[in-house]
Amino acid sequence: MVKQWAAQQFPARLATTMLAGLAFSAAVAPSIASAATLDFKLSPELKGREQRIANELALSVGAPAPTRSANGAFTLTVLDAAKAASAAAALRERSSVLWAQVAATDAPLAGKAPEIEYHGRMLALTLNDSSTAAATVARLATKTGQALTLKRMTAGNRAMVVLSASTTPASLAAVAVAAAADTAVSNAERVQVMRHQWIPNDTMYVQQWALGTGVGGIRAANAWDLTPSGSVTVAVIDTGIRSHPDLDAKRMAGYDMISNLFIANDGNGRDGDPTDGGDYDDALDCSSGPYDFMSSWHGTHVAGIIAASTNNGTGMAGVAPNARIVPVRALGRCGGTSEDVADSIRWAAGVRVPGAPDNPNPAKVLNLSLGGTGPCSVNMQSAVDGALARGAVVVVAAGNDAVLASGFSPANCNGVVTVAASNLLGDLSSFSNFGSVISLSAPGGDSGNLPGIISTLNGGITLPGVPSYATYMGTSMAAPHVAGVVALMLTRDPTLTPGQVLNRLRLSARAFPSGSDCAAAVGACGTGLLDAATAVASVSSTRAPADMSDARDRTRLIELRDGLTGRYALINDPVELSQMLAGTRGGAWTRTGFAMDAFSFTGQFNVLALAQPVCRARLVNGGAYAYSARTEDCQAYAANLGWAVDGMAFQATFPNSFGCPVGSAPAYEMLIRDALGYNLRTVLDTAEFNRMADAGWAVSRIAFCVPAGS
Repeated sequence: MVKQWAAQQFPARLATTMLAGLAFSAAVAPSIASAATLDFKLSPELKGREQRIANELALSVGAPAPTRSANGAFTLTVLDAAKAASAAAALRERSSVLWAQVAATDAPLAGKAPEIEYHGRMLALTLNDSSTAAATVARLATKTGQALTLKRMTAGNRAMVVLSASTTPASLAAVAVAAAADTAVSNAERVQVMRHQWIPNDTMYVQQWALGTGVGGIRAANAWDLTPSGSVTVAVIDTGIRSHPDLDAKRMAGYDMISNLFIANDGNGRDGDPTDGGDYDDALDCSSGPYDFMSSWHGTHVAGIIAASTNNGTGMAGVAPNARIVPVRALGRCGGTSEDVADSIRWAAGVRVPGAPDNPNPAKVLNLSLGGTGPCSVNMQSAVDGALARGAVVVVAAGNDAVLASGFSPANCNGVVTVAASNLLGDLSSFSNFGSVISLSAPGGDSGNLPGIISTLNGGITLPGVPSYATYMGTSMAAPHVAGVVALMLTRDPTLTPGQVLNRLRLSARAFPSGSDCAAAVGACGTGLLDAATAVASVSSTRAPADMSDARDRTRLIELRDGLTGRYALINDPVELSQMLAGTRGGAWTRTGFAMDAFSFTGQFNVLALAQPVCRARLVNGGAYAYSARTEDCQAYAANLGWAVDGMAFQATFPNSFGCPVGSAPAYEMLIRDALGYNLRTVLDTAEFNRMADAGWAVSRIAFCVPAGS
């Protein structure tokens, strides 16, 4: 039954090649009968020593001296494909290697692959000397008879040249050819169009099967039991992000990298506001499907899969509950340009981008649930290499055209983790791209009677509406599952290089179910299914024993304020939270927008940095809440008739004479007197702390210590 469904879902050009499952394994599985090659690139820190180091690396894997190409990469020739794969994995373990991979070649498809989609009016010229930009553009305009405008200079001496609005694809190609022949130009590329890799689905599916232990799940809960809860920063390079209760506590400063006003759809170009204003196309200027006129809120959906607030009594759980999100807006109306995507990769990883401020929060993981047809351009590979050199892992969606992923960028760039989509049954999703460039597969949902992936969204059709949740499917949903697991891995060992992360992801992947299409087509869907528990277990923790960030199992404290009395409360119990917001416990309680992480009662702690249960006590007069992790404080509350003790609410460490233990941060109790008596509030946010101090609140004490980065 599944076989019949799978065959129906794949394009007709593949149907005749299917016998037992997919019979295109020969097209994507490397042959072991002849010599094979692998390519690798060294860290830029080795400049001047590259050939010597490359020779030593070749010797270490038993290969002859490598050859070097014009782009700085090296090529090794080894005995067969199996030895090439082994050698590539060995090289990825070296910190001096940016990326290493077997130069596998997919057999051509019987049918025509999607045409490369170019930005209709833009060329990117890499100049030998940036000072010649104006003269070069003027010379090309005269030579081609086209109106050419030098728009701006970008990283790597790249001149962005805009043609007139009436430019045809043929004239754009002709100008590119003329530019490539100019002695002042080292490379000329037409700017590609990138789109988010998603398939919308308006059916709500309320269970997160993708995180579960079923055949298609990633076993997230098992990984959480193993993982230190440090807050790794993940960049979501996408459409931007909307405010959402399940995401607001996770957002860090981001950037809007869209340079084209039409695409930006927000009235301006690049700026410091990565808010998703909508990517709707109500004029149908570029629509190619039934959903294009609506806004996708795609970046919000992707961000929720990675790091939605967990254990907060509402919504959903993220793969990496304590990760932080840096939103980088690269896609808007009609998609986005490859130039903006490349600059987004650079900025997200902390590489300087001309005209943009430096990223104050460089990300260790970059998620790109986007792509376009065509090869990985020189500029895109340069951006990826820059991110890898900064130690950032680049995770990319494979694409949703059910064809070879090698024809899609940046999925086909060297050094990235390319992710295909799998479904509830653990098989390749009907829409997912496949092939030798796939690293592994992860949950992306599917069509028919199989569920999609639920995550955070916005309810607006075109313009923003209220926060919501919805189910999407696509490789766009598969990539953030991997990005979240990478964040969990890096909490255990922040020193892992991107190559080492890729090795551990590939080796820890779970085998495809017997009889599935992916099991029959060896190598077509990567090494297996993402397994969070095994991937995390493959990483040895480097945390010091007294580091509280090594503690497991967090709980989210949501701050509420009573509009009638002005009192504050921290709530982590979902039932109590819903009752207080509904008014059934008295008062007019609402969320303040502030929250913090604490340790849950199931946490495992060491004796050098012991966490204690936190008691909550309420003043009889006025109703203000106080919290403490000190046993003597809790006993004093219980003995004092002026206090009513509610019991133990969560766990936290308590300060010592040196302050809070390593890996934890102080939550200060603030105090002020008003008409009802004493008002108390426990505050973690520094900006709010300063605002309250300016308003006359005094610091009473450190109430307790919570995980750093909460």
